[in-house]
Amino acid sequence: MSPRANEKRDIRPAAPDPAVQSLLTLPLLRILPLSAGDRITGYGRTGDYILPAAVQGNLTVSAYDHYALLDPGQAYLLAEPGEYTLQAVTGGLCFLLQLRGELAPRLLEERLAKKSTLFHGGAAAVREAAMSLAVLEDEQGEAPGETASALAYAMLLKLRALPVTFRPDAGSPLVEAAVAVIQEEFPFLEGVDELAERLEVSAAHLGRVFTKKIGVSPGKYITRVRIEYAKLLLRDPDATITYVAEASGFANANYFAKVFRRETGLSPTEYLAGAPRRPPERIPHFGI
Repeated sequence: MSPRANEKRDIRPAAPDPAVQSLLTLPLLRILPLSAGDRITGYGRTGDYILPAAVQGNLTVSAYDHYALLDPGQAYLLAEPGEYTLQAVTGGLCFLLQLRGELAPRLLEERLAKKSTLFHGGAAAVREAAMSLAVLEDEQGEAPGETASALAYAMLLKLRALPVTFRPDAGSPLVEAAVAVIQEEFPFLEGVDELAERLEVSAAHLGRVFTKKIGVSPGKYITRVRIEYAKLLLRDPDATITYVAEASGFANANYFAKVFRRETGLSPTEYLAGAPRRPPERIPHFGI
């Protein structure tokens, strides 16, 4: 295993021979250790296949008309997704691969009929290919393009061999709906009772199913998403504590400061002292 397996890094293999490029290339691998609430955005153009894998922790994947909540060990392939978003539901490790070439749809055939497919257990195959590329880059400075294509091909064969049928957890649709609502509307949600009412279930039932699936209560998850968003807003030198509190969904600045310290160990002012004080390139809205 690469000694940098759990460090954030981008690996860009060399371009393969032109004869290989039309068949299958792996232009980018991202290794992404994530904290709960972290959000990654990207864009998959025509001909791209985006393959995130939840190696550790739960992860949501969303694009224009696709949405999936990944459990640890699952991978999700999207064809030409346009703008897409990954968000960590819990802390963990994500591997994200970009593929191009005609072999991906030929190997997966009907699995990509709807331009997306979920692989239960697929994270192991993704991780194996990713770690091989990481080792090559560590040893050679740049992973060879032909080797990257060969690793991608072997990975796709392993994904194709995984069983198509799977009996999902009966609570998953409810949890997916809850996570989607939270990520989209966390600044406006008044709490778990409102969330449960919108989902037409009792708060107690939602809490049991959500906690069993995600590992934290829905109330705790709402708080985590709000705090991560507040951290992004605090990078703007023009943002006030009061504005950040209100924009993140907290009742007032005093309550926000109390929760922020409880979750981070720092007051908002102390966090500002160590945070880069510059406007972010894009302040996300945690949308689905």
